[in-house]
Amino acid sequence: MSKDRSGKVHVENHEEPASAAEVLPIPELLAFAPGRARAMLDEGLRERPESAPLRYRLALLHERQGHRDEALAALREAVAREPRLLEAAATDFAALDRLFLHEIGLETVPEAIGDFTRLKTLDLGHNLINALPDSIGTLRELEVLYVHENRLTKLPDALGELSAVTYLNAGENPLARLPDAIGRMSSLIELRLLHAGLHELPTAIGRLASLRELHLRGNHLTALPAAIGELRELRHLDLRENRLTALPDAIAGLPRLRVLDLRANPLRTLPPGLNAMHALEKLDLRWTGLSPPPGLRERGCVVLV
Repeated sequence: MSKDRSGKVHVENHEEPASAAEVLPIPELLAFAPGRARAMLDEGLRERPESAPLRYRLALLHERQGHRDEALAALREAVAREPRLLEAAATDFAALDRLFLHEIGLETVPEAIGDFTRLKTLDLGHNLINALPDSIGTLRELEVLYVHENRLTKLPDALGELSAVTYLNAGENPLARLPDAIGRMSSLIELRLLHAGLHELPTAIGRLASLRELHLRGNHLTALPAAIGELRELRHLDLRENRLTALPDAIAGLPRLRVLDLRANPLRTLPPGLNAMHALEKLDLRWTGLSPPPGLRERGCVVLV
């Protein structure tokens, strides 16, 4: 890979090309013979089905012809075979609004990911990634971010710049803790952190004023910050399979909470006021050994024990 004087990235193919398609000038050929371009690529892929450069050129062809779904699929296959192509893609596919790179064995994410400035959805899930670059904070239009089931030991402070993200799934990573910057993700509606190795939550979690769903199943939480009571829009709180012995009284003050899942926690008591939570529709106390507050069932709340 190299750059010319303008700074544009070029992908170099050091292997002997198997066909003319291997070095096919897609943009130029498309201008007068798109059919020939596709035929040459098809022939090349029959000869070398594992060729990353060929699949990359196929992605370019689809993108130039307006076939976005086909372009995304071909690009994912190309990057799976040659991860460095992602750096070139930041220039060649700058207009992408979604990028799916899940389940391709990706180990690193280049700084160039920040050049996809029009992305609204980024899926990096089910890979081998151990760190996210700070450049991810430049994706100011991003709305959906999947980084679940990787090897992340921390999330970068740059996530705090992603004020448009409404959905974040960072579960199934050995995170241990969250950065305070998470509190600046002001548009978050759903936060999924299942089996993320968390031992605590930052007080900044209470600044997520738009949050409706918080999924924390399978962590190592022994306590929750009182700031969780500031999540006035919260509807669903999943705390299943943690190490909680008590809950902050502030939980009973969540005015819109509908589902509270406390399964498999060593709770000794429940916060006072749960029976006055009129929006609560389901309280799951299985494998806690606790009895529900009086009055909940009588007013129609489903209580599982």
